[in-house]
Amino acid sequence: MNAEALKTTLDTLLQRWRLMMPRERRVLVGGAALLVLVLAYLVLVEPAWRGRQRLQGELPALRAQLAQLEQLSGEARRLGAVPAGVDSAQALKVQLERSIVAAGLRPALAQFDQTGTLFDLRFRNVPYAPWLAWLDGATRETRLRVVDAAITREVGTGAVSVKLALEMPRRDTR
Repeated sequence: MNAEALKTTLDTLLQRWRLMMPRERRVLVGGAALLVLVLAYLVLVEPAWRGRQRLQGELPALRAQLAQLEQLSGEARRLGAVPAGVDSAQALKVQLERSIVAAGLRPALAQFDQTGTLFDLRFRNVPYAPWLAWLDGATRETRLRVVDAAITREVGTGAVSVKLALEMPRRDTR
């Protein structure tokens, strides 16, 4: 639209405005104000309201993730405080034997061999829950890692036979 056409259109609208009764003008101004309010609500208020509701739904999951991260961070700090793989293979073998005795699993230990940095353990008819708790504690304390595990259920309730291979942590050669 050029400037002349715009001026003509504005003049026409202004002339119609002057011809309107005061009541018609108030209705038209009220309608325009209502239209502005509705548009302001749709553009400014409603998106913020929906975003707030969405965030309220996501907040519990985010808090749970934060708690998990804090727990993992604490575990990483605790594991970082443990000396890194300075024990000899013989010292680790002695430490493993002590932990087996302390866990009450010695009667079920059928074989315990060490070859270099690899420990081969066999348990027969061992209660599963205490064995699993022992394995968790032993790997945390010694930093040994499980490289092979074969678990077979025995006839008794909660009893298993286990073939387990643990490996010493690798030392950094940097």
